[in-house]
Amino acid sequence: MATTQTRNGAPNVDAAYEQVKDFNEQWLAAARKAGNFYLDSYEKIVDRTLDIEVRAASLTQQEWLKSLIETQADLTRELTSSYTSAARALLK
Repeated sequence: MATTQTRNGAPNVDAAYEQVKDFNEQWLAAARKAGNFYLDSYEKIVDRTLDIEVRAASLTQQEWLKSLIETQADLTRELTSSYTSAARALLK
């Protein structure tokens, strides 16, 4: 990390502060991007898993079991949506 020096050879503290501040902003932007990527991936995985579960439930001839699995899938989707919405709000 290069810093500018004053006339007497002492490092310029303001320049060093700005460099640290810029690095911190870059790091936070990268962390937000990674967090959003994780949340997008999590939502897709949950959605695909629940789709498979509901398709498997549609093959059963037991209506109560089919209804139970579909209700559980709906509840899981709602919880996932709430979780990811809250997490995205924190990433802003």
